[in-house]
Amino acid sequence: MKLTIVTINLNNMLGLAKTLMSIQSQTTPNFEYIIIDGGSTDGSVDLIRDFSQVNHWVSEKDAGVYDAMNKGIKIAKGDYILFLNSGDTLFSSKTLENVLPELGTEDIIYGNLLLDDKTKPYVYHFPPKLSFKYLFHHFLGHPSTFIKKNLFERFGYYETIYKIVADWAFMVRVIAKENVSTRGIDQIISIFDMNGMSADPKNTPAILEERETFLQQTFPLFYDDYLTIDDAQKKLDKIRSSKGFKLLKAIGVKKFQ
Repeated sequence: MKLTIVTINLNNMLGLAKTLMSIQSQTTPNFEYIIIDGGSTDGSVDLIRDFSQVNHWVSEKDAGVYDAMNKGIKIAKGDYILFLNSGDTLFSSKTLENVLPELGTEDIIYGNLLLDDKTKPYVYHFPPKLSFKYLFHHFLGHPSTFIKKNLFERFGYYETIYKIVADWAFMVRVIAKENVSTRGIDQIISIFDMNGMSADPKNTPAILEERETFLQQTFPLFYDDYLTIDDAQKKLDKIRSSKGFKLLKAIGVKKFQ
């Protein structure tokens, strides 16, 4: 078994129905499908029970979304895991048919993500090559990222002390600290439901606080130095984008080239 897809759900029956339809539409059956439900009372369990393509499911209380994701990881039999939580959908019926041949040697393989913003949906293109700078400020979307299961066995599961950024923290830790292999593919993998907790502007302060805590604990020797360098780069970029700098460059002042 090459791929396991894990869906986390809690009282999101309408979102879950979208996700299940997306799974059902796939042109290849060559994947394992797991649903971890947090003890829903809105009819979600009936949907799950009637869904013939689920290989394993459970409905019970958990300690939060990352505890539920860890449950799915431990059950999974696939070499790679993709988290497609309730409300998220695969981009097209041929998504898995197209992406399965790409799953081979790298530890993490990631594609692009269509952000389902009701006012203006847009495709988020992840960079072909990752850097600490990128990971410091951004993320790899879990609905478009295929993670080898053995990474969790080697480096630990999602840290449930983080309520919103545990998936980001895991990525930063294994990529920037453990130097696992990564590869970007130029395919849209999933449509991301913007109603989730990470997309809610109300959670921004908590996200920033959790990120800072993680970075200070994981990279204590150069966290403050990096902030200084990053701030200097932002100021330099601001100067370079100013009208005065562009004018001096245009008239050929070599000092400003």
